[in-house]
Amino acid sequence: MKTIDQSTLLPGDVLLYYSKGDLVDWAIGVKTWNKISHIEVYAGHGMSYASRNGIGVNLYAFRYKGLICVRRASRPLDILAGANWFNSVRGQKYDFKGLLCFWLAVKRGDKDKMFCSEFALRWFRHADFEPFNTQQDADKTPPSYFWVTKAFNTIWES
Repeated sequence: MKTIDQSTLLPGDVLLYYSKGDLVDWAIGVKTWNKISHIEVYAGHGMSYASRNGIGVNLYAFRYKGLICVRRASRPLDILAGANWFNSVRGQKYDFKGLLCFWLAVKRGDKDKMFCSEFALRWFRHADFEPFNTQQDADKTPPSYFWVTKAFNTIWES
């Protein structure tokens, strides 16, 4: 499998993942009928912003494992505003309740917790970029939406 040269990544790039063997990622794939089960936002310098399964919102080392697509916003982002918002939510727990609500198509999850695509959509909105309809609730956004929207251009795919 080919890998992306990390030096080609820019802050704000969308990192889309497929994780085999992870129960949460499997459930996301079943619900959305899509292999994309996790999203992160590249922060630069080998790091990414994310809400990782069972851990929560933080800055993490970039990972190649499971990476299947990288997409870039179709116009410039306010990276500083996105980073500032990230700093205001850093440390929030992973929103398992919200993920269950998403899976069951019922009420919203916890307001002080986020799952990966919920986090990513809010990050982009704070970076002054709207990838979807403004009425799209972040709590109801799967990672696969970032794969199919025309708001991003694919720069690498495995």
